[in-house]
Amino acid sequence: MKPNPECDVLIIGAGATGSLAATVLARAGLDVVCLEQGSWVEPSDHPHYSSDWTWQRRTNWNSDVNKRHHPDDYPVASDSSQVLMWNGVGGSTNVYGAIWPRYRPSDFRKGDEHGLQPNWPIAYEDLAPFYEIADKLIGTSGLAGDPAMPPREPCPTGPLPFTRAAGRLAESFDKLGWHWWPAEAGVISENYDGRPGCNGCGICNGCPRGSMSKFSLSIVPKALAAGMKLRTHARVLRIEKGLDGRAKGATFVDRNTGLTEFQGGKIVIVAANGVGTPRLLLASGNLANSSDQVGRNLLHHTLVSSEMWVDEPIESHMGYVASLIGREFAETDISRGFVNGFQFNCLTGTSSAGEAAAGWVTDTKAPWGHDHHGWFERHFGHVIGIHAIGDDLPNPENRVTLDPTTSDSEGIPAAKLHYSPGENDRRMMNFMLDRLADIGNAAGAFEVKLTDYRDQDGVYRTPAWHMIGTCRMGESAGSSVVNKWNQSWDVPNLFIVDGSVLTTGGVVNPTPTISALALRAAGYIRDNFDRLTGSVRSMAA
Repeated sequence: MKPNPECDVLIIGAGATGSLAATVLARAGLDVVCLEQGSWVEPSDHPHYSSDWTWQRRTNWNSDVNKRHHPDDYPVASDSSQVLMWNGVGGSTNVYGAIWPRYRPSDFRKGDEHGLQPNWPIAYEDLAPFYEIADKLIGTSGLAGDPAMPPREPCPTGPLPFTRAAGRLAESFDKLGWHWWPAEAGVISENYDGRPGCNGCGICNGCPRGSMSKFSLSIVPKALAAGMKLRTHARVLRIEKGLDGRAKGATFVDRNTGLTEFQGGKIVIVAANGVGTPRLLLASGNLANSSDQVGRNLLHHTLVSSEMWVDEPIESHMGYVASLIGREFAETDISRGFVNGFQFNCLTGTSSAGEAAAGWVTDTKAPWGHDHHGWFERHFGHVIGIHAIGDDLPNPENRVTLDPTTSDSEGIPAAKLHYSPGENDRRMMNFMLDRLADIGNAAGAFEVKLTDYRDQDGVYRTPAWHMIGTCRMGESAGSSVVNKWNQSWDVPNLFIVDGSVLTTGGVVNPTPTISALALRAAGYIRDNFDRLTGSVRSMAA
């Protein structure tokens, strides 16, 4: 095995959180090495430049790892959901939608609210400054002043243009007397930080221009400029632990040469997402798992969806992926028959080929035959898509484990996911479907399609793709994997900075909160590096 010189900080994963942590720590003058099992994704690689753009997005560029076959992927077995991830520099920001709302203050204190979820060991106020730092580093757009949220600084760029589809939907919300607000986005509405403003080309999953904050274009260059050393095609086999109980570094395979190498690090940070991180810890001899919580409490969000078609041509295939959000039902109201809440993400439509072949939100598609042209003329550019996304309750049996029969090309057991919505989640989903029907009626839609994602046997499945909660943060070592600084309770120089640490799921896309947490943890490591590593030196002495 080839050894490499020990570094100050070893980061596993060059996605959103790994690159943010690397930027903070390298700027502080620390020697940072980042191991990424995937490759660079060049702008020209994106499907936007292909004549079969829609087909590529549904196959080779599908955000679900199980619907594409990419050499950087590893196998993931799931009985319920999409598995949104991308192994490569920038991670899943190569294929995400960059909807950018923040958690609400109540999301951090569900234990006090109803006791069916734990409290976070931190409050919204602890994280608020790091939301602001993340927005400036990453480049976001939006409109400050939402009365449903705490005050915040203005976004670095103003809100994205309000589309005709958004206007029609806003009128519908006004008729119902419901909250709506222009969606915050990890997308710049004007030139910012050397990247061009969004041109509104259509529904997004990744952006070769960098208008949507693809972290390989927005953050990784900052980390490299500060001195981070990046190794691509470096698939980590396991994290090694010394006799002193602390992490020594990682054994990995250089997938270019086939050689096995060891990279030591005084601090080890894992940033491998809500599936990859528990998989790696379990494959590393059940590392950091005295609580038996590694891999447990997998959260996806409850999710139901709607497409509705209106007579007015609203050019719904144009613009950014999410036009507005609705937080009318974001807080718990037990008179609805369940705890927790949900919000609406109101979406653009799909491309002409997508509308004809498979739809997007509900898989509604044009009929073939003599009705095809008439259906297409009435439906294309007339659709409004809506996801209702809710806060699912954690269940320790919803989890990531190691598959006993399948492994990747390096012999690491595959990840195996099990997830099933609970009774509270199903009640919420039914309520959400009724509210989507209300929106369709208020919009004057001539057709409304709802989906609750039950299969032919009536079993609830979920297409939700947010894989979080599997190494959750908590107030005690017995009930969580990391403390309030993202630090392992069991392995003091091991930190986890990805979505696996989220204590609760909230009702929103998690990347803004994950990014803020990563910045907060990196700042803690930077400010306490001598203390955190001094104990290692004294033990070694």
